[in-house]
Amino acid sequence: MKKFLTPHELATLLLVLLAPTQISLTDPDLNALQQDSLVEITSVAPDAPDVLLPRLTAQGEAILKKLNPA
Repeated sequence: MKKFLTPHELATLLLVLLAPTQISLTDPDLNALQQDSLVEITSVAPDAPDVLLPRLTAQGEAILKKLNPA
């Protein structure tokens, strides 16, 4: 069964797209999105493996595309 996103999860999904450095990796909404495979946490660069940022998965991108198909 498909799960509806909460307003906070939707806002967090948009933040991941527009300002990923502004989100705490311990944010519960980010964790929920990660469990739903909408977001993944990745290292910024191979030479900086300790610097982690959230990134949209293909599923996360698809949800945002449905909201703004243009």
